[in-house]
Amino acid sequence: MDIFKYFNQESVWLDIKVGSKTEAIDEMCGFAARALGLEKALLLEVVVERENLGSTSVGGGVAIPHGKTDLVDEVFLFLARTAPGWELTDCDSPDGRPVRLLALLLIPDKPDQDHLRALAALGRLWRTPQNINLMLEAKDAKSFLETLSIIPGLQAPAQ
Repeated sequence: MDIFKYFNQESVWLDIKVGSKTEAIDEMCGFAARALGLEKALLLEVVVERENLGSTSVGGGVAIPHGKTDLVDEVFLFLARTAPGWELTDCDSPDGRPVRLLALLLIPDKPDQDHLRALAALGRLWRTPQNINLMLEAKDAKSFLETLSIIPGLQAPAQ
């Protein structure tokens, strides 16, 4: 699985300073809207609607807020890491751990299996505490991506 087909260095946002899950989703939707040239309110609406069905925190300090929308025609992935000391404690994580790594997944509102492939790649990405720690320790977006490229089962970005 080539997880890099869903995002690039400009899709990685490190050391965001947000105090809650709601703020994190709001900021990430703004980041995605600017990157894609879309209206933030429309992205926020679909992501919050999905989040209201149940927490998208998967444990291990990770959450995957996502939503289906006709605003995109392919899967887009935006990765964020909160700044040290800005752990999100209101994400209803199954293991009770605060969240520091987030993946905003925007999914086309059409029948397709690509979003399942993206979710599977994220599962491999965050399978071990060692992988999570490597991402938490990355100094910048470039080193964050380099960290991803050494995780087994993910392909490295083209040089």
